[in-house]
Amino acid sequence: MESAGEAEIATRLRGLSAEKRARIAFARLREAEIEPERLLAIHIAVSAIIEDDRGSHNVPEFRLVQTAKAAHRLASGTHRAWERERSDGSTFKTELHAYPKSAGRVLRILGQMIETDCELATERAVEPVLMAKRERFGLHPSHLPGWRPRWARN
Repeated sequence: MESAGEAEIATRLRGLSAEKRARIAFARLREAEIEPERLLAIHIAVSAIIEDDRGSHNVPEFRLVQTAKAAHRLASGTHRAWERERSDGSTFKTELHAYPKSAGRVLRILGQMIETDCELATERAVEPVLMAKRERFGLHPSHLPGWRPRWARN
């Protein structure tokens, strides 16, 4: 996250390349003081959920995008508030809330950046996480008798 560069407010991202926008998203996470362990936890959780659900899209791109969506939400948006004066001398509060678009190639690149850093730890952690989840909450419905994938249902 340290090498991500400068963070930029959400209203200034239009026209930038997907790679630059992904680096800015990482910089925003750094400025929001999001710990790297939190990104690792997101990657492990998303990987475990996908692994446990037999009906899920078990392709790498799906995991990348879902991980990036969760991380992007942690530090997304620019929020500003200021006082303005009316003609009668009273003041009122004006607010601006702008959010960068969370879609497309930016998410794939951001997800790949996170996965590159988290891959080894996630490989070791997914199975213990799934065992703890099953012990506490039981099997995912896709592991129960009689379950069929959506495409095989009437």
